[in-house]
Amino acid sequence: MGTGTGFLALLFAEMGHEVTGIDISAGMLEKARSNSDNMGLEIDLFHGDAENLPFEDGHFDLVVSKYLLWTLPEPSCAIREWKRVLKPEGMIFAIDGNWFDPRPDKCIKRMLSEFAARFAKKNQYNLIFKDCYGPIRNSLPLYEKMSPENASLLFSETGFVNTTINPLREVQEFQKNRYSFSQRLLGDNSIFLISGQKT
Repeated sequence: MGTGTGFLALLFAEMGHEVTGIDISAGMLEKARSNSDNMGLEIDLFHGDAENLPFEDGHFDLVVSKYLLWTLPEPSCAIREWKRVLKPEGMIFAIDGNWFDPRPDKCIKRMLSEFAARFAKKNQYNLIFKDCYGPIRNSLPLYEKMSPENASLLFSETGFVNTTINPLREVQEFQKNRYSFSQRLLGDNSIFLISGQKT
């Protein structure tokens, strides 16, 4: 779901799985097609909305998303759709981040990071992010409320069972080791994976 440039889809295809990717952005799908062609991998790509899928009931073994839930206007609708297209006992894996963790130390890090980006004028990602999402943030229920606890509640309310949260510590350590000192000091790597199973 929200396959973007195909990063996860291509990983699953490399492992030998039959993979379908869907994204609302035609531009991203073109990049995914180009990436799959360059890697010699086959994935089926569809243009569509993660909240209103063009697939039949009980079609997939696994639904995967990365950094998507917080961007959706109706995340509960999306989760119901993802459950609908899963086979019985199918799994859902959603990777996301606690981007706006309200703890004081996290708030301070975010403010310092933003100040450093503005001052250095090198890494403008945070500024571009605010410009793009700032105007629509109020229409995104999980924009500032994405957390492992809220994601788990969303899965449970939709009827998924065996819900687990993995803080992806190995991934966080790997990323930290690639960062500069200032990125390690000011960075806020709060990603996690939540999984659930359809009954």
